[in-house]
Amino acid sequence: MSVNNIDCSQILDLDILTQYTQAIGGKVLLGSVDLFAQEYPKYVATLVGHHDDGDLEAVAAQAHKMKGAAGAIGLARLGQWAQLIQHREQEGWMQQYPKVIALISQHYQSDIEQLRKYLESC
Repeated sequence: MSVNNIDCSQILDLDILTQYTQAIGGKVLLGSVDLFAQEYPKYVATLVGHHDDGDLEAVAAQAHKMKGAAGAIGLARLGQWAQLIQHREQEGWMQQYPKVIALISQHYQSDIEQLRKYLESC
């Protein structure tokens, strides 16, 4: 596992978002984004709490939830980062997962804002 070897430059999953916006429209999806934006800080806080407690199984389980939630609304980068954390069996996981938690914590708000801007333009 290496953060540097994963292409997380694509913030949004444009394929999924195109399908969603064609099917229901960007404005409708904004409601889901608003709910996600309210809940995701709690997800991040829970992830950090499990890390601080040293509960690695709970870290991976929480990352799995976060991956699904981010992917469901087209947030590719957050989903990819969470996927890295959920796979404890990967070589180098112990050294890398705290770095990925830091990346998620640092970028989730700007990623959500970018998604909002994209959907508002649809």
